[in-house]
Formats: sequence, C-alpha cells, structure tokens
Amino acid sequence: MDLGWLDEPVLGPDIVLRDLLISGGILLLGIIISPILSGLISKKISKLLGDQQIKAMRRGKLTEDERETEKGHIRTRMRKNLELPLRRGLSISMMIVFFFAAFFSLDIGLGTELTIMNRTYAAWQFLETGVIVGLIVIFTLLAMEPILKALSYSLLSEKYSKARKYHIYRTLRMPVKLTLIVLGSYITINAIFSSRQLEPFFWLTKTLVFLLVILFSYLLAQLFIVLTEQPFKGKDRTSRSAGRAVGKLIRVGIYLVGGLIGLTILGFDLFYIATSLGLIGFALAFGLQDTVANFAAGIMIAVDKPFVIGDRIRIDWGGNETWGDVKDISMRSTWILTPENEMIVIPNSVIASSQVWNYTRDSPKVALHFDVGISYDSDWKLAEKLILEILSRHLLALNSPPPSGWMKELGDSPQALTVWFWIPEARDKVVIQSDILKKIKDAFDRNGVEIPYPYRTLVYKTDIVKPKVLGEPYSSPVYLPSSGYRKFKVEDGEVVEMGMPGSNILAPVSSSYPARRTAPFVMETAGKMGASVTALFIRTPLSDVSEGKKALQIYNSYAKRYGIDIKLLFREGDILENILLAVEEENADLVVMGSTEESMFGRMTRRSISRELLLHLNIPTMIIPITREYGKKRVMEEFEEADLSAMKALESLEKKA
Repeated sequence: MDLGWLDEPVLGPDIVLRDLLISGGILLLGIIISPILSGLISKKISKLLGDQQIKAMRRGKLTEDERETEKGHIRTRMRKNLELPLRRGLSISMMIVFFFAAFFSLDIGLGTELTIMNRTYAAWQFLETGVIVGLIVIFTLLAMEPILKALSYSLLSEKYSKARKYHIYRTLRMPVKLTLIVLGSYITINAIFSSRQLEPFFWLTKTLVFLLVILFSYLLAQLFIVLTEQPFKGKDRTSRSAGRAVGKLIRVGIYLVGGLIGLTILGFDLFYIATSLGLIGFALAFGLQDTVANFAAGIMIAVDKPFVIGDRIRIDWGGNETWGDVKDISMRSTWILTPENEMIVIPNSVIASSQVWNYTRDSPKVALHFDVGISYDSDWKLAEKLILEILSRHLLALNSPPPSGWMKELGDSPQALTVWFWIPEARDKVVIQSDILKKIKDAFDRNGVEIPYPYRTLVYKTDIVKPKVLGEPYSSPVYLPSSGYRKFKVEDGEVVEMGMPGSNILAPVSSSYPARRTAPFVMETAGKMGASVTALFIRTPLSDVSEGKKALQIYNSYAKRYGIDIKLLFREGDILENILLAVEEENADLVVMGSTEESMFGRMTRRSISRELLLHLNIPTMIIPITREYGKKRVMEEFEEADLSAMKALESLEKKA
C-alpha cells in the first residue's frame, strides 16, 4: 500500500501530514486521558491517606457508632481537601504536558511559515498568542479576584451591608473574569495578526465581540439592579416592591437590547429578527395561553399593587383558601408562606380572578370575633362584664375601637354572645384569640358562669368526683409570629417576654461530626450569656443533606438538654453569603463554628470559610478546632486561640449589655 500521501506537505513546506496527524492524535489523547488518569490517581492517593488516618484512630476511646461517623467525616474531608483539588491540578498539568508534546512533535521552529487558506503565518505568532492569552487567564483567575473584592468593598458606600457587598462581589466575579479573558484574547489576536491574516477567521473575531456584548449586557443589568433596589432599601414595602419590579424590567430590556446588538454583529438582519420574533410570539400566544395569561396578570399586579412583598393576605381560589405572607412576586406566580411554614406558589392568573384579603396593606390591625355560649342558669350580664374586662386589660387587644359584645341568639341550650375586638397585628390572630379564650374560661370558672354542653346521663351530685385543678399559678406561653415567634407571657397589666433574651448565638454547622464537638460548648456559652441559639446548615453541591439534618438534630437535642431556646435554619447557596445574611436577619451577637481547613494546595484551590468569615464580620467570632490532622502542637495553639477569642467575645458582650 502506497502511503506516500502521508509525507505530502500541509500548512506550509515544513509540515507534513504525518506529523500533523501525530500531533493531533497526541492532543486528542491528552484530552481523553488527562481527566480519567488524574481522577484515578487522586482517588487512590486520597483513599490511601484516608485509610491511614482511619487506622490511626484509637479503638478504645470511640464507640462503634462514633468510629463509623468519624470514618465518614475523614473520607468526606479527604475528598474535599485532597481528591478534588489534586484531580484539578493533575488534569491541568497533564493537559499542558500533552500540549507541549503535540507541539514539539511537529518539529518546527519559531520562524517556520504556515500556509492556511492561502494566508501565510509564522509559528511564533501562534505561540505568542497562546502564551499571552494563557498569562491573561492566569492573572484573571489568581489576581483579579482580590482586586475586584477590594474595589467592591471600597467603592460601595456604607449604606450597603457587608452581606450585600459580598453578594454584589460574588455576582460580578465570574462575568468580570470572563469579560477580561475575552477582551484580552480579542486585543491579543488583533495585535499579533494582521487584518489580512484574520480574514479566514472572521467568525472567531465576531464571536469574541458577540461574547463581549453579552457579558457587558449582563454586567450592566446587574449594576442597574443594584442602583434600583438600594434606594428603596430603607423605605416601605410598597416602594421596595416597586424597586424590584423596576429592576426586573430594566434587566429584561438590557438583555433584549444586548441580544439584538449581538445578533447584528454576527451578521443577522434586524428586520428579519424582528419579523421572526413577532411570528414566534404570535405562535406562542396560542400554544402558551396560560403562561401569557400569568405574565399579563403579573403586570396587572405590579401596576395595581393589591399586595406587596411582606403583606399578610388570604386568597379564596377554586374552593381553596390560602392564608400567609407574600414572599415573592414574579411575572408568572406569587409565592406565599403559610403559618405552617408551607411555601405555596399560585399562578398570577388565578390571583387576578380570585378574591384577595390584604390584612396588612394600610394597617396591620384586624378585627376578631367569636361566639361564647352561656347557660340560661348564668347571668349573661356578668359574662359580658368579665369578657369586656379581660379585653380592656389585655395588652394585645386594642381599646380603640373599643371591644364590644352582642347577644347573637337565644338558642335551645346556650345564650350566644358574640365578642368583637381589634388586635394590632394580623399575623398574631390565632395566638391572641387562643390566649383570650383561655382567660375567658378561667374567669368563668372563678365566677360561676357556666358554658353549657349537651349531655344525657343522669347522676347524683354526691357521686360526681370533684374535678382536679392545678394548685399553682400558671400562665400559658404565647408565641407571636409578628415578633419572630418569640415567647411571651400575657398577665394582667403587662406582657412579659420569656425565654428569648436579647442575645443570640449563630452556629453554622456542616455535618454531624463537628456538631457533636461544637454543640455542647455553644449551649454552655449560651447558658452563661443568657442567649438563644440559631443553628444554620447551608446546602452546597459538595455537602451531604442527610449529614446536615443530623447536625441540626444534634443541636436541637443539646438545646433541650441544656434548656436553651433554639432556631434551626436550612438554606442553600454560597456559604459565606448565607452566614452574613443570617447574622443580619437573626441579629446575632456572636458566631461560633468549627474550624474549616484549606486544601493541601492552599488558597489557590480551596478557601477557608473560617478565615473569610473573620475578615467580613464585625461581631465576636469564635472558631473551635475540630480537626486532628494538624498534630498536637497545632491543636493546642488553636485551643488557645479559641479560648482567647471566647474571652474577648464574652467581654465585648458584657460591655455591650
């Protein structure tokens, strides 16, 4: 077989087809083998080192369950801190090796001329382009992040909280990096190659410009969101909702304009684009009638504003009744959180055609009324007097408008007395009504007012066993939703807060292993400070949800054991951002968490959350060491640092008190 065609020159006289095929084969082999081989090597190394740590565990000091739990923690930690960063580093290193092997297999010099599509290029042009673009990528990935963070935190005014600043930085981080890489690549290519040399690759330059337009549109949209939302931050809920709606409309407009400009750069005619969009919209209007109806209803809700985010509303739709707080209003649906903590998503078209009760729009106060049955053997005037006295003294019932009572009917068994009064907060409707009914029952029992009930059995009075009564004073605890379910005791003349002190400790948790080691210390500290505890688990792509639930259960059990009030939070997203938001929302005075280690390659591959947290928080923060791989000396140093941090935190809170 004649294989002489393999020695024919291609891309110039110095490169033959055989060398080009070999070079391409080496590059393709590297693309296939690098991720597979790096994954196998990193997994083997991680398993080997993990098994060594498992063997080093002391059998006598751990139960079988604790040993299995610690094994799982070691394997998870080795995967996060060693296997994943090592796989990434090995994969990149192997790709670089295969790239250079493919390049040198061509056996060409820097001055070698290459002919592509009747254009002549020098080998050094491609090499220089690759080196410069590579340096731009390295600079952007390593150096641009701290620069962008510093600019975000310094340029934004003090009106922005640290959590908001971090959210803005995290939102802009990736698009800014991509924009710099694409912009640097475009400038480099146009600087090294002449316009004639770039003619065969016109699609490449147009694609880069298209990407630049899209990225700039995204950055501009995010900046407009910041500018439109922040001015309404401290205003009423209606203004904040309007700010969010304006931000969404501006964002859609910027995306639409950016997309049209990008398509024009790629060579599409705007007239045909507009015509196509019109035909597509006409077709979708028939195929997606419900979606279009929801979108139109969303616009009507945004214009009419029957309710805004934060309002307590009731909706009667399709025979179903939904009662709760409005959490979000999108162009398609409205999200309502019920008192049972159930999130209900209702299409906007359903809301537009249903009856809506808004309990907190103009004023959060609402009227309550219920019927009380009174026996014919009892004095209804005494019953009404007792009820009105309770309502007039109850600090969670309003005296203006004054409470009142009406005789509703004279029935077969009871006299039905209707009680009508107002309360200051609609969210506390069920709780306040329950507390008032309890007080009415106690007052009736003390004054001999009988509430009738039907019965048939005839008994002699001497045979009736005297009912048991509580021999000590008792007051039912009241949990008010409007105050974040803080616990109160309602007594005559005063409302006393119980069990929920002013201080609050935020304890972020990741799994059951560190939770068992941090929970006792957190509860002891809360007991000494007289504080409540908020345990927070944040779900990430690498986290184990079952471990997070176990950690929250551990904190809940320790809180009951120590008699500490606790609130459990389950969130999803960026760890640092959610911790900062929780500090603001829960008014935390102290943050306590286990230490988080970096990977074996340091900050370049995985950040330490505890280190980042110390840089962002301006409240006392305690980092408890929970790892064993540092050695006895490092552990002792961390315990000393934790003790010092604890002393400073307690001193700071004492001064604050």
